[in-house]
Amino acid sequence: MALAGAADSTYTRELLPALRASTVPKLLVWGEDDTFQPVSFAERFATEIPATALVRIRDAGHIPMENAPDAVADALAAFFTAPAR
Repeated sequence: MALAGAADSTYTRELLPALRASTVPKLLVWGEDDTFQPVSFAERFATEIPATALVRIRDAGHIPMENAPDAVADALAAFFTAPAR
């Protein structure tokens, strides 16, 4: 049931005030072919939430770590090894 709850965007919306107030660097990794939550959602999050970078994963759907694990790993490695902002 926890996974079903995670699919409910209500929880994401509840986090938005805290995310908007945070200046901690954040990374969104999104599948370009996501039909459940289109990449336009990520684009909006990235513009509305400070210090947020968006990495689009080509040829990946809603769970990009399954469709393109190497691309996701590369995005995470680049984010965590980048010089402090």
